[in-house]
Amino acid sequence: MLKGMLVLLVALALPATGFAQDAWPVRPIRLIVGFTPGGSNDAGARVFAQALSATLGQPVVVENRAGAGGLVAAVAVAGAAPDGYTLLWGSIPQVVLPAVFHQDPNFDPLRDLTAVTATVKVDSVLVVPANSGIRTMAQFAARLQDGSKRAFYGTQGSGTPGHLMNAWVALKVNAVDAVAVHYKGATNSEADFLSGQITYRFDTATTVRRLGNKVNCLATLTERRITEVPDCPTFAEVGMPLDIDWTLWNSIHGPAHLPGAIVERLASSTAHILADPEFVRASSKFGILPMPGYTPAKTLALQQQQVRDWGALVRQVGITVE
Repeated sequence: MLKGMLVLLVALALPATGFAQDAWPVRPIRLIVGFTPGGSNDAGARVFAQALSATLGQPVVVENRAGAGGLVAAVAVAGAAPDGYTLLWGSIPQVVLPAVFHQDPNFDPLRDLTAVTATVKVDSVLVVPANSGIRTMAQFAARLQDGSKRAFYGTQGSGTPGHLMNAWVALKVNAVDAVAVHYKGATNSEADFLSGQITYRFDTATTVRRLGNKVNCLATLTERRITEVPDCPTFAEVGMPLDIDWTLWNSIHGPAHLPGAIVERLASSTAHILADPEFVRASSKFGILPMPGYTPAKTLALQQQQVRDWGALVRQVGITVE
C-alpha cells in the first residue's frame, strides 16, 4: 500500500514540475547592462526591455552594472542561476572580446554564457574631417601611405571594437605609421577629430548624419549602402571587400546551461519584438536597427566567427589591452 502511495505521489509531481517550467516567467526578470545609463547600449536595452515585458507578461528590469568595459556585468550573469531571471544585454566587449583578449582567465563567454539571440545592431562608417580635403578611398590610402605625415586615428579605448576597426583599415591600405589615440569619452574625441588632429575614425551612421558637412564619409562597414548616408559607398564598392564581419550587435545571453525551453521562448519572443513596427520606430531614434532571423545556433555561430576573425587580426597587428 505504501509503495502504491509513493508511485501516486511521484506521478502527481511530474505534471507539476512540467507546469512550472512551462509557466516561466512567474516573476520579474533582470536585464543586466554593462554600461552606464544614457548611452546607446543602455537606450537599446530599455526599449527592448519594455517590449519584452509586454510580450512575456512580467516586468523586465534594466540593471546597469558598469565596469571593466562591460566585463563586470558579463561575469555577474555567468555566475547567476540558469533560471531565466537574470539575462545579459550582450555586446561585443562582453560576448566576443573577452575570448579574444582573455582579460579574465576565469571567464570565457563561449563557455560561461548561453547565446539566446541577436537583437539589434548599429552600422559603422569610415569618416575623415571635411577640412582634410580627403573625399575618396584612393585619397585616403595615399594620405596614410605618405611617410612624411603621421596619421592618427581615434578610438574609445585600447582593445575596443573601434580600435580594431581602425587598425584593420590601416592594414588594408598599407598605412606607413598610423597611431591610435585612445579617448575615454566622445566629447574630446569629436572635438579633436573635427579640428583635424585626428586623421580618421569610425562613426555610427547616425553621428555622421548629425555632423553633416563637417565630415566626409568614405565607406560603410556593411554589405549594402546605409539609408541614413546613401551617398557613402560600401567597402566592397571602393575595391576593399570585407574579410571580417564588423557587425556591432547586441544580444540576449544567459548563464551557461540555460534550459532549452526558456531559450526558445526568449528567442521567439525577441523575433516577435523585432518585427513590431513600434519597436523599430522607437529604436531607430537611437540609430539602432533590428537583427531579425537569429536563432540561438545562428547567434552562437556569429559570436564564434567574430572571436576567430577578430582574434586573428589582433595577433597579426599586435593589439593588446592596456
